[in-house]
Amino acid sequence: MAISISSFTKQLSLYAAVLFFLHLLTAWLLPERYVADFYVGFVPFFYLVTLGSKYVLFRFSGRGSKNFSGTFLSVNMIRFGLYVAIMLMYAFSRPEEAVVFAITFLVFYFAFTLFEVIFLYRDLK
Repeated sequence: MAISISSFTKQLSLYAAVLFFLHLLTAWLLPERYVADFYVGFVPFFYLVTLGSKYVLFRFSGRGSKNFSGTFLSVNMIRFGLYVAIMLMYAFSRPEEAVVFAITFLVFYFAFTLFEVIFLYRDLK
């Protein structure tokens, strides 16, 4: 891995701050029925999970690309399982807000995944 974890952390922090500001602005402008209850917690949650998964990937794959593929797949499968579990728990505990929560959750999932893919592409290039 050519780019260090500190470089990833700085860029992820900036990206998360911009997303957090945009999400607060959107939540303030939209009617209340279109905003999930835990709207403030989405960005910190995805920030911490993304940072943690990158750290685990960096730590366990080391500098060699031999372990990278298996570690990358394992980390992403565990993370995806965590996301599905959270969405299902929320949907079963608050079915009236499940759609708004799921849409917001998926938007942030795709936003943070896009950041990771772009960063990983630049890193492996």
